Amino acid sequence: MKKDTEHITARIKESLEQLEAAPKGEPVIYIDQKGDHWLNDTAHTFITQKKIPKDDFIEWLKMGSSHLQNLSYGDIDVHMVRLPKKGVIIHLRHEPKKRSQCGNGLTDKEREILKHLVKGKSNKKIAEQLKISPGTVNSHLDNIYVKLGCSNRVEACFTALKNGLFLPSCDRKGSKKARE
Repeated sequence: MKKDTEHITARIKESLEQLEAAPKGEPVIYIDQKGDHWLNDTAHTFITQKKIPKDDFIEWLKMGSSHLQNLSYGDIDVHMVRLPKKGVIIHLRHEPKKRSQCGNGLTDKEREILKHLVKGKSNKKIAEQLKISPGTVNSHLDNIYVKLGCSNRVEACFTALKNGLFLPSCDRKGSKKARE
């Protein structure tokens, strides 16, 4: 048990050192245990310039921080440091050489279903909220699995979280907005 604690403490220290070593003015977000959040001015400007809907982005970060340490959103790398019983510090890094993983030909409806799926909702609940039949939800899930190269709900959820696939500002090949 002590060895585990030492390992976790070392990881936290290393992550904090990485954040501290980051140049001043880097975008940083803090989300506390209750889900309240704070953005430094640079993070606010960064999100605004990227035309990312802030509320959706923060919601995605909250969901991702519960399960993952690193996420990707297009050309943005997201590194999270969980502070035990305090919250999570999130550092955003722009990686221009990185090719966007967003899109994958998902339709708006498929993105909407993914968002509900990541929140842990059943097919029946998703169908009720979207006013469609459970069979239609199943059909959309089958399409999502094929497009993401996944075979189940859990894998689709992690893929969606890691890549911000249900966020509305991704480059969407299959969406109405992309076709207009």
